[in-house]
Parts: sequence; C-alpha cells; structure tokens
Amino acid sequence: MPPPFVALLARLDAAYGGASHFARLKARLLAAFAVLMLLWVPFNALKIAWLQPPYMAWRLGFNLMVVVAASLALRWVWRGRLAWAGNGLAIAVIVPTHLLVLFAPEFLQPVSTGIQLLMIDMIFLLLAITFASRAVAVAVLAVVVVTMVSFHGRALAADPLPGTLRAAADTLVREGSLALLFMFCLGITLAWMIEAANRRSEQALVETRATNENLGRLVEERTRALAVATDQAQASARSKGEFLANMSHEIRTPLNGIIASADLIRRRRDLPPDAGEQVRVIAESGDLLLRLIDDILDWSKIEAGQLRLEHRAFELAPVLADTVSLLGPRASAAGIALNYSIAADVPTHVRADSHRLRQILLNLAGNAVKFTPAGGSVAITVTCEAGGERPVPSVRFAVTDTGIGMDAATQARIFERFTQADSSTTRRYGGTGLGLAISANLVRLLGGRLEVESAVGRGSVFSFAVPLPEVAPQAVPAAGPAPAATQLGLSLFVAEDNAVNRSLIAAQLRQLGCTCVFAHDGAEALEKLAEGPLPDAILMDCHMPRIDGWEAARRLRRWADEADAHRRAVAALPIIALTAAALADERQRCRDAGMNDFLAKPLRLADLERALAGVTRAAV
Repeated sequence: MPPPFVALLARLDAAYGGASHFARLKARLLAAFAVLMLLWVPFNALKIAWLQPPYMAWRLGFNLMVVVAASLALRWVWRGRLAWAGNGLAIAVIVPTHLLVLFAPEFLQPVSTGIQLLMIDMIFLLLAITFASRAVAVAVLAVVVVTMVSFHGRALAADPLPGTLRAAADTLVREGSLALLFMFCLGITLAWMIEAANRRSEQALVETRATNENLGRLVEERTRALAVATDQAQASARSKGEFLANMSHEIRTPLNGIIASADLIRRRRDLPPDAGEQVRVIAESGDLLLRLIDDILDWSKIEAGQLRLEHRAFELAPVLADTVSLLGPRASAAGIALNYSIAADVPTHVRADSHRLRQILLNLAGNAVKFTPAGGSVAITVTCEAGGERPVPSVRFAVTDTGIGMDAATQARIFERFTQADSSTTRRYGGTGLGLAISANLVRLLGGRLEVESAVGRGSVFSFAVPLPEVAPQAVPAAGPAPAATQLGLSLFVAEDNAVNRSLIAAQLRQLGCTCVFAHDGAEALEKLAEGPLPDAILMDCHMPRIDGWEAARRLRRWADEADAHRRAVAALPIIALTAAALADERQRCRDAGMNDFLAKPLRLADLERALAGVTRAAV
C-alpha cells in the first residue's frame, strides 16, 4: 500500500483509538464509499454533458447533492463522528433524489426512469442499512416505498403503455417493491448478526483482557510470594549455616582443650601405665565425640546440597590399607578378624574423592566391627565389574561381616537418618544413626547406590559400585615421608581469644621448639604487629571479639601498599587460620580474607607441625 494511504489510514484509526475494531473497520469502509462517490460524480457529469438527456439541471443538481453529502460524510468521519457521517450520507443522497422524483413535472421515458430509480434505491438502501442507524434505515425504506408508489401512480399508471411495457411497468412496481422489502429485511438481519458477533467478540476481548490482568496479578503475586519464600529460604539457610558454624565453634573449642591436652600428655615418657591408659581413654573419647560432630555437620551439608566432592588421582590400595589399619586395634581388641582383598583386574590408580571413599569404607567397616561378636570376621573386598553402559570402569566395594544381621523391615529403613535396628541397639552399641544415611548419600554423589543383604544371626553385606576412571601411575603425586618431629625454631605470632587454647598452643609450640607472642583479639594483633618484632608466621583465630580474624587478615594484607617497610614485611607473612568451625564455607572465607593455610580445631600437634614445616621450607 502506498505510504500516503498508510498515513491516511493511521490518521483515521487514531480518530477511533478508543473504539472497537468493528467501529474502526466501519469508518474505513464509509470513508472509502464516500471517496468512491466523489470520484463517480465527475464521470457522471461528463456522461450527462455528452448524452444531453432531458432535465439536465435536475440531474446536475442531484450530482451536486451527492458531492455535498460525500464531503460532509468524509469530514465527520475524520472527526470521529461515525454515526453523524452514516446518517447524514444516507439522508443527503436519498431525500433530494426522491424529492426530484416526487415533484418532477413529467417523465419522458417512465419505464427507464423506474428501472434507474429501483437501482438507485437498492444502492442507497444498502448504504443506509450498512452505515446509518436503524431509525434512519427505516425512514429511508419508507421514503423509497412512498416514492415507488407515487411514481407508479403519476408516471406508469397514467401513461398509456403498450402491452409488454405495461406488464414490465406493473412488474417493476410490484416485484421491485417486494425485492426492496426483502433486501431491507435481509440486510437488517445480516447487520444485526454482524453487530451481535461484534458485541460478543468485544465482550470476549474484554473478558480476555480481564482474565489476562487477573492472571498477570496472580503471576505477580505468586512471583512476589516466591521471591519472599526464596528470601526466607535463603535467610533460613544462612541462619542454619551460621548456627552450624557457631555450634561447631562452640563445641570444638572445649573439645580442642580435651584432645590437644590428651595429645600432649600421651607424648610424655614419664607417665605410669595406669595414667597412660586413662589418657588413652580420654583421647579416644574425644575422637569419638569429634566424629559424631563431623557426622552431624556432614548430614547438614548434604541436606543443604552444599557437599561437594574433590576428585583427584590416588592409589586405591593405600585407602583400603589405611581403613584396616585404623580399625585394626579395635577389631583385634574385640577378637574380630579384619582383612581386605583387591582383585587383580581392579585399576591400581584411579580418580575420585579419596577422602569421601575412605569415609564410606570406615563407616561401613566400623559398623561391621561394632556389630560383630568376638570370634567373627569382617572382610572388605574390591572387584571390577565387567560390561555395563558406563564409559569408565565400575569398581564394586563390599563389606562382609558375620555379625548380628538384620531383618527385612530393618533393611528397608536402615539408610534413613537417625535409624538403627531398635532403641536397644543404640543403648548397647552407641552411635547417632547418621553414618549409613551419610554413606548412602556419599555413594550417590560418587555415582553409585549403597545396597545391603542381611539375615538375622548370619551377618550382613554392604556393597556399592562406583565409576572410577583409571589414571597412569605417574599422574598420582608421590607422597613424601612424614616430616620428623624436630625443633622448628620459629618465631610465631598467635591471635587467640580463648585462654585454654592459648595455653595449649603455647605448650604445643614449645614441643616444636618455637617461641610465640600472643594477642587476645584482632585489634590487639594489629597494634602489636605494627610495632613489634617481625615473626616468621601468624596463627590467626577467626572468631574473636572487637576485630575478628578475617578482618584482621584483610587489614594486614592491605599493609602491602603502605610506605612503611615494616608494615609491608608484615603484609607478606604467611597467615594460618585457626578455627573451630570446620566447614567448607569457613575455609573459603579464610582464603578470601588472604590467609595461606587452615587448621581446624581440635588442633593436633602433628597438624600444627605440618603447617609450620611448610613455613620452614618456604623460608629456607
């Protein structure tokens, strides 16, 4: 469509912006019809001038009325007055035309005039039905009928016409009038049907808009509710994480005093045998309590979806050997045979999370030792599963015991949290009932499924198969010999707010041949480090009053940009975090604060020695 017409249509639609689509379409059609009438007039005037028919003045007057009516209709349409335009056009063309017919003095060719009048009436009647109101359309029909009857009486009936023309004239009046009447009824019916359909369509459109608005409001409300629920869930998760971190810190802090003190005392060579046994009980009880705390923390991380695996290359046999070595004394004391075997076709070096795999095996084998009576046996077997759809080898681990076994009902719920066979089992054997639930989830994260086969009085078999990609032996980093317990001779700065922990750390550092200076919080640490002698490394507790360890570490690292040479040297010192909240987020937070290493409480002498030996090697 040419651009001018597009602009005109856009202007016309703008005049009916608040109207329905049917009204806009009707306005377009009426404007087009008025333009056609204006274009028709010049051609009709030329025809009249060429043919020179009688009553030329009357004919030219009719054409002038058509021009006026069409022009007024266009003017009203452009101004948004659709009803005025339709009614005015119908009245302006029908009334003058029929007035000419009613008051014409004579008709030279009455039959021809009657035919022309019938054709004009049909056109103008359709015009009135389509664009005018119902009242105007009925009035136009009345004018047409009166004019037809009058014309018949004045022109056709009074004129002596031959037989054929007389029959034609009579037929014209009778059948023409009936045809106009039927056409009017049909047109009114069609117009009513179109308007009814338009009203229903508009009503449906209004309902659809209302539905869409309601839906939009519902979506908005649900979105807001979901956002609120998400914020609440995130706040709950943060609160839970903070609670776990605080609980871990609060429980591990006194536990650090128990385990570290027992560790120090056991290293003394002047202990009598009975005292040594008592210290061993204290140490083992502390380790048991620490394992229970770790189980609760692991389960909390599993529930929150925050447990992440750390895949790395390792040798499989030492994992089995470490498991048997750790459980060996307990099994030997209980009179239980504990052994392991690895099939020849199992890869020797694989890639997976060795820590979590060891945790699963320790849990399963530890349970097997716990629930097996004296004289029984526990065996850990490792085999390679052939075939399957997995692209990497699937290795099956099975822990078989000759213990008390379980019935079918117990097997169905054994992997649920806080579940044991019955309350008597808890009283007799201890434990939280979290171990198998944690193991089942860890196996799932590794890509397998933990299964059990058992019978009461005949023992149990816990097994799982996980994909373990084989790696070349040279890809496994060689484990160096453990550093000898030697005098490190380091000068250390320790920021620790707990008096018991300060006493224990001082005793541990003395055994390692180290000297230390203490600060009770982060603010005091910053003051002393800014002025005191330069240490070899900093041990920084994270949870302290006034300024915590993370903020203190960040401020120390910012000293690297200062002009003072002493502060720049302090900023380059290694910082080792000390915290009782041993969570993955805690470790990441320490790294983000600029700390180099992380030591979890309870602080064992071997772990402290390892961390400080690294400082020694870095300083050499």
